[in-house]
Amino acid sequence: MKRHANTIVRIGLFSVVCTLPAPARVPNHHVFYERDNRAPVTTLEIVFLGAGSSAVGPSKTGLAVTAAALIEDYSKEHGYTARLETLGARLKVRTYFRYQTMDLSCLSGNFEASVGIVNDLMRRMAVTGPALEETKGKLRRSYEKTVDSGSHDILRNYALARSVGVGKWFSREAMKQITLEDVREYCARFLNAEVVFFKAVSNLDSTEVDASLRPITSDRRQEGFVWSPGTPKAERLPGHSAFVFEHYSHLKNVYCYWLIPIGTVGEENYIPNMVSWTLGRGGTRGLLFKQLREEAGLVYGTSCSYLSEDDVRFLEISADPRLENSEELLTSVQEMIVGLADGPDFWTSIAQLRENPDAIEAHLHGEDAPRRKLNRAVDRAIFNYPSRADGIKSVTDAEIRSFLEKYFVAENMVMVLFGPKDHIVEILEKHWPEITIHVQPVEKAIE
Repeated sequence: MKRHANTIVRIGLFSVVCTLPAPARVPNHHVFYERDNRAPVTTLEIVFLGAGSSAVGPSKTGLAVTAAALIEDYSKEHGYTARLETLGARLKVRTYFRYQTMDLSCLSGNFEASVGIVNDLMRRMAVTGPALEETKGKLRRSYEKTVDSGSHDILRNYALARSVGVGKWFSREAMKQITLEDVREYCARFLNAEVVFFKAVSNLDSTEVDASLRPITSDRRQEGFVWSPGTPKAERLPGHSAFVFEHYSHLKNVYCYWLIPIGTVGEENYIPNMVSWTLGRGGTRGLLFKQLREEAGLVYGTSCSYLSEDDVRFLEISADPRLENSEELLTSVQEMIVGLADGPDFWTSIAQLRENPDAIEAHLHGEDAPRRKLNRAVDRAIFNYPSRADGIKSVTDAEIRSFLEKYFVAENMVMVLFGPKDHIVEILEKHWPEITIHVQPVEKAIE
């Protein structure tokens, strides 16, 4: 018999049979804990491993994000948010590729009571037709506003989706196809994931944190998403390409990004960390700043970030020249990237970094930052990253050179450019006639 669209179905009643189960490397209900006595505050992430955007196909793009937004809306409409606020607590539901989280931040004295409210929300959460349509409308308007403002992140996601096959964050067309049953089933599997673990930073003792979590762990159902690291896609170079976004002809400078895919999540991280740090990561003034700003005076700022999206790792080099400097800047960066292995300044910087790794180790691992230490421990547990006893000191020049020769080549560069369209296209066609140029309206990113 067909259900009425507004019928409320309790999420805890769903029973889902998962295929191809794979054991998680994190024990169910495990608590990753770090002590932080700087303030009487506790932050908790409830991690539902196996949920997230990877759990849905391209035809359901946005389903996980919709479920997260629905939970937050339900919390507000049914008084959970207000109850938490009276305790000095806040709740946020976030979507990642391999999992989803419910993030709680509260005064430590009210931690147990706050967990009780979140637990009640998890067990009583329900989805109705009108609520779904309202949430979908909010999400659509939010993403339209984000794209209209020229969000670099979402446009970068579009370029990666077109070039290396990562999943799009949001799609208006896919959103239209998401049904009430889709969301109910997803939410049920999400909240009943086979493995749920916790990340806690608190001035409370670990035993106090563990005891406060028992309402969630005592009889939680475990018949939803099953964690599986997935099979890495066959690595391929995306081809020399550029994405030029319309809507920015009024700008007097050009925002330039070079995306360099460098393998998959779970591989060793030492070399990309060393390269990104040497070029200028985390606010450091590396070779990019030295050569492009101090010596050539072509840009305002530079950076080189080491990032990942879906299972794809990549380096992102950025620079922002004035319009009159854009041609020289684009050619200079391109030459610098493909010629990095032959640059004496680069190898001098690598040698200095290897001899004195304290700066990069402290920045990357944050000995005085409990949250960063916690995230690192969780990543190790989930992905089992390879490690070396001597860290970056054991990385050889030959290994770095092999990395650069494999990835720092023109056919592995995806450029994302914001500025006067005709001016940018003219430069690209003049200097790189073989490049594939995609001139796109910004709305393409979410269509």
